[in-house]
Amino acid sequence: MKTAKLFVGSHELHIEKRIGKGGEGEVFAISNMPGFAVKTYLPGIVAEREKKIRAMVSTRLADNAPLVAFPHQIAVDGRGTFVGFVMRLVEKHKEIHELQTPSSRQKHFPKADYAFIVRVALNIARVFAQVHATGCVVGDINQRGILVSPTATVALIDADSFQVSDGAQRYLCVVGVPEYTPPELQGKSLKTIVRTTDHDAFGLAVCLFQLLCMDRHPFSGRFTGHGDMPLEKAILEYRFAYSSRNTGMIPPPGTVRLDDFTPKIASYFELAFSPSHVGKRPSAPAWVEALGELESALRVCSRNKLHRYARNAKECPWCRMENEYGRPLFLDTDLTNVHVPNGRLDLAAGLVLDIPALLSAINGVAIPSSISIPIPQVPGTPKPSRGASEARSKKRFAPLSRIAGVGIMFGAAYAFASDVPVLIALGIAGFGGWLMFRSSSPADGLLAEHRKATNAVSSHIEQLQRTSPIEQVLRKKAEALDAIDEFKQLASAFRNIRSEYEKHRRQKQLDDHLSQFPIRRARIPKVSSGDIAQLASYGFTTAFDARRRDVQQVRGIGPVKASNIAAWIRRAEAKFQFQSAYTPEDQRDIQKAQNEIITKQQGLEERLKRLVGEFRQEAQGFERWKTSHDPELTRLAQQLAQAEADLSHLGVPVPSRPNVTPLPVLPVSTFQRGGRPTNFGATSIAGTQATPSPTQPHAVTCPQCGSRMVRRTARRGSRAGRPFWGCSRYPSCTGTRPI
Repeated sequence: MKTAKLFVGSHELHIEKRIGKGGEGEVFAISNMPGFAVKTYLPGIVAEREKKIRAMVSTRLADNAPLVAFPHQIAVDGRGTFVGFVMRLVEKHKEIHELQTPSSRQKHFPKADYAFIVRVALNIARVFAQVHATGCVVGDINQRGILVSPTATVALIDADSFQVSDGAQRYLCVVGVPEYTPPELQGKSLKTIVRTTDHDAFGLAVCLFQLLCMDRHPFSGRFTGHGDMPLEKAILEYRFAYSSRNTGMIPPPGTVRLDDFTPKIASYFELAFSPSHVGKRPSAPAWVEALGELESALRVCSRNKLHRYARNAKECPWCRMENEYGRPLFLDTDLTNVHVPNGRLDLAAGLVLDIPALLSAINGVAIPSSISIPIPQVPGTPKPSRGASEARSKKRFAPLSRIAGVGIMFGAAYAFASDVPVLIALGIAGFGGWLMFRSSSPADGLLAEHRKATNAVSSHIEQLQRTSPIEQVLRKKAEALDAIDEFKQLASAFRNIRSEYEKHRRQKQLDDHLSQFPIRRARIPKVSSGDIAQLASYGFTTAFDARRRDVQQVRGIGPVKASNIAAWIRRAEAKFQFQSAYTPEDQRDIQKAQNEIITKQQGLEERLKRLVGEFRQEAQGFERWKTSHDPELTRLAQQLAQAEADLSHLGVPVPSRPNVTPLPVLPVSTFQRGGRPTNFGATSIAGTQATPSPTQPHAVTCPQCGSRMVRRTARRGSRAGRPFWGCSRYPSCTGTRPI
């Protein structure tokens, strides 16, 4: 369609193709003004926008914020009538949701890793700070107005909708998207509301959360109360699903947690979405500082080099999400033609991992079948104690005492028969009895001391055996063997990629076809923009996602909406045509699968080497423990030796020393994935092997990773001896649930 002539001052604009169209007007490229475009308003919009645009141009906002497509010059028609404005042309940029949604990111930003995402988040905060420094308020924050380039630069468009002040005159932003509107403005008409930078701070925080958390909306989750909880209502009631506050919301399964980020990032999200910080939410400059710290704190995942996350996090959140949803979040497109023969990466690529050598290093470390601690030998023979000497003297005079006692008892009997007072007769009898029995068992006290010493030695040896470092050795060995098994499985999968691809090629083409249909752009009856944000928070972003999982797990998606989504999927499937001949796309898919495996193996390589080193260190620590002398056991052994010497001095047969039963060492398979998770301490103490509960329900899943949980028994702390559910992936996951 041919457009009317447009001018900037007296200079005619050479209009090229239309590059954008919206509800207010159209945007065209300009051939004689490289780097600029012109936006023309529809006839019904011109009058209400002219004063605002002239004010934005006169205050030279475009010069003060080069990353924002502010009006640069006024555009008029041949009669000099205002029709629109010239602005900076934003080229080679994509809307922000194309980056934050994993499925579209792999298409539009295939080389983006998490460091790239954090840099984009940092640049978004910077451009918001730039806008606020001009005195403007964005107001209508939405995903279509934030654009990202392949180099992580960020630009804001639709700047003519911003709230602008020109002296005493204020031009308001009269529109907004509910998902980014703060609670205090939810449901209100925005036509007369003066926006503030604190209102922007809420929308900015939502935008950053979605970007950093793989398209999860901060207020989307499962409501634990009664009734529906639409996204707008959750925002209105400050129900931040990821909060440490009790908001009545539970995040979607397998998603991020606030402690996956740096403490400052986590606290800023809490503050931005808290009712107690309305009016003092973290500002854009504050986010710039916090995101800069996050960028500096990123570390590479030991399992996948494309995964980067905060150093303070307990585990990689992206591994957790990939395990939950069964697809990679990031792709490496740089690796080509790398072979993995027999569990060994190609030498030419400089990526060598000698599995046999690692296994030899692991299995070469001897692990005992049981833990047995001998009683320490005491140098020399202890001298008899004072008590033993006294007992010996009593033993020597014991016969005379007994004779004397018998005589006195006869005297007492005579006294009772005579006229001697009863009290005197009783006194004589008591004295005689004392002489008879005081020396009857001179060794009893020493035997009691010996029993006490024997029990103390036995108990302490049992305690030392239970608390030996062997469990750490076994766990570290199991972790290393699990990693080797994982590496071998990856190598096997690499060799079978082509054959497996051929088996599932048609399904793969259909899955790829459905992945080209984003829910965000679909027109599905009764499915609102809030529903779309909720779906994205549960990993439903394309027709492929909605086809392989039940969308009704998302709050607010009932049978009617699910049926409409299913109908939309069927319409998308009807457009599918299978390509029997191999295409360059097939080759790229095979290469992507190979790259994914190689990326995981590269991450495993360093982790395996580290685990083997840690295992050997633990084994060396165990050897040092075996040869070390426990001071308390030495002291107790000296007491036992003293008791034995005292009995020998008295001429009493010395009982044999205690024979403490060696503690069996559990097989390393007990601690491996797929083995039988057993509480080592409980097994040692009880002497029996603990087993998972036969009645364990499948519904008991780990709150951290979603894996199956097993019944265990606490062996220390305030809950010692009490049962609990523990993650079956322990020690790589430490999730627990009470029973």
